[in-house]
Amino acid sequence: MTTTIRQVNPNGTRVFMGTITERALLHDSLIEAATLNNVQTATFEMLGGLHEVELTAYDFVTQTRMPAIVITRAMEIVAGHGTLSLLDGKPHVHLHMTLAYRDEASPTGIMVIGGHVARAVAYAVEFTMTAYEGAPVHRALHIGTGLNLWDLPKGT
Repeated sequence: MTTTIRQVNPNGTRVFMGTITERALLHDSLIEAATLNNVQTATFEMLGGLHEVELTAYDFVTQTRMPAIVITRAMEIVAGHGTLSLLDGKPHVHLHMTLAYRDEASPTGIMVIGGHVARAVAYAVEFTMTAYEGAPVHRALHIGTGLNLWDLPKGT
């Protein structure tokens, strides 16, 4: 079977709202917020602005991470979403974003970029964190893809 699924909130959910500012690193800030509130499994949604972002991509053919692209300029988060789970017993944030910035060379005057966020420096970010109560979700190496995916028990 190529699909695994598990209910992760048999005891309910908690929803938090927060802000990240002052050039804080998003991944570190989200992990800190989760740790302070005893959250081990969660999803994130976010909007706001960034000073800098490091985007990476994964080459599915060679199963290797491609070199990062670092963009340093004022950028607006059009859409940001991610997950928090455990990798090697520690909180791990997996984050994707679509970003926009003014670019006079673009036909519309606006450039839109996006992808997997390896690192992001906040200007002002508002986020919601939905925490799922129950057994935490763990990540483990998936042999077929070479990625650390959710390791969900089969048949549950």
